[in-house]
Amino acid sequence: MPAETNLSDAEKNHKKIAVILAIIFACLILGSFLIITFLFNWADWVALLIFSLLIIVPAYISNASMVITGGGKPIDGGKYFRDGRRILGDHKTWNGLKGPLYIGIPISFCIFLLFNGLWEPINGIIVDATTQGQYALYDNIGIFKYYFIGGEFPINFLVLIIRIVLASYGAVLGDLIGSFLKRRFDIKSGAPFWIIDQLDFALVALLFVSIPGFIAPNLFLLPDIFIITFLIILTPAVSIIANTVAFVINLKDVPW
Repeated sequence: MPAETNLSDAEKNHKKIAVILAIIFACLILGSFLIITFLFNWADWVALLIFSLLIIVPAYISNASMVITGGGKPIDGGKYFRDGRRILGDHKTWNGLKGPLYIGIPISFCIFLLFNGLWEPINGIIVDATTQGQYALYDNIGIFKYYFIGGEFPINFLVLIIRIVLASYGAVLGDLIGSFLKRRFDIKSGAPFWIIDQLDFALVALLFVSIPGFIAPNLFLLPDIFIITFLIILTPAVSIIANTVAFVINLKDVPW
C-alpha cells in the first residue's frame, strides 16, 4: 500500500472512506445473493446478475469511452454558474461526447451480435435449467431472450439498437449531471464525490432504458425491482472495490 506520508489529510480520509465503502458494498453483494437464494434460487441470482449486466453494459462502455475521446473544447465553454463556480469544468468536452458514438455503441452492438450467434446453445441451457426447476423468479424463457438478444427476430435488432443508444447517451447525461452537482459542492475535478461519481451515469442510463417499456410494452421489458436494486448496488461496488484493491496492491496512488 502507498505510504501514508504521500497522502494529504483529505486523501487519507478518503482512503478510509474507500475501504469502508468497499467492505459495505462487498457485503451488499453477498447479501443480495443470500436473499435471492433464500427467497427463490441461486440460479435466479445468477440470472439477475446477467440481466443487470446486459441492460447496463452499453452505459459502462460508453462512460469509459468518453475518457478515451475526451479533450478539447469544454461543453460549458468555460462559463460559470450563478454560484461563481464552473458549470461543468474543463474535463467535460465536446470530444468526449463522441465516445459513445465511436466506441460505446459499436462495441455494445457487437457484443449482442455475438449473443445472437450463440443464442441456440444458450437457449438450450436455459430451457434445460427451467425444465429442471432451477428458476423460480425468472422461469420465463422470454425474459432471457429479451435481455440476451432483444426478443424475437428480426425486430430484436431494432430493440437492441434503441436499448444500446438510450443506455449509452443516458450514461452521458448522467455523467454531466454528476459533474454539475460536483461543481455545486465545490469538489475539484479528480477528487472523489462518493457514490455520486460511481452511480450518476448508471441511474440515468437505467431511466432512459426504461422509457420504451412504457411506450411499447409488447417489445420492451421494464427492469424489475430486483434488477434496479441490484444495479444500484453493483455499479458503485465494481468501481469502489476495484479501485480500492488496485490501491492496496500499489497499482494506483489513490483509491478512486
